[in-house]
Amino acid sequence: MKLFINIFKYSVITILSILIILNMYVILASFKKPDKVPSILGYKPFVVLSGSMSPNIRVGDLIFIKKINTNTLKENDIIAYKNSSNVITTHRIVAIQKVNGNKCFITKGDANNVADEKVVCKDKIEGIFVKRIANLGSFILFIQKPLGFVIMLLTIFFIGIIIYLLDNNKKNKKELESLKKMGRLKKDE
Repeated sequence: MKLFINIFKYSVITILSILIILNMYVILASFKKPDKVPSILGYKPFVVLSGSMSPNIRVGDLIFIKKINTNTLKENDIIAYKNSSNVITTHRIVAIQKVNGNKCFITKGDANNVADEKVVCKDKIEGIFVKRIANLGSFILFIQKPLGFVIMLLTIFFIGIIIYLLDNNKKNKKELESLKKMGRLKKDE
């Protein structure tokens, strides 16, 4: 049981630490190059803000997009692209057409009744959808806010203190037992 508790404690700390580091990297990279979407090992994380791809991709999900050669894209692939307002949209390719000799895509959200108004050409494509982690995006948005970031740091700090106190308590008990065995302390002390 103690092994399970230790594994759980250290897993939580590790996961929270990784999330903070990745979050800080994305924030700093966004400030450095505000017109570019930050990439982590070739993958770009996005938080889903609309329900246009429900039920497959939902509001609050964290999704990962991988850069891809646009010539390999085909109908039914889910892509992320910059729309006419320069906002990242993630929709499914429903048709492919040539525009001025270039391969472009007609996209549509799974929950939408009609295809998107404008075609998406390769210069606007961020990449192809590869992974979804349900609801993690809402958590990431929360820790990007000052209050959320402070709460995250305090949580890690307090978990660290609790682990330290528990480990210190174990050491004290072992020392007491050792002293009792050596006869330096009475059994009732």
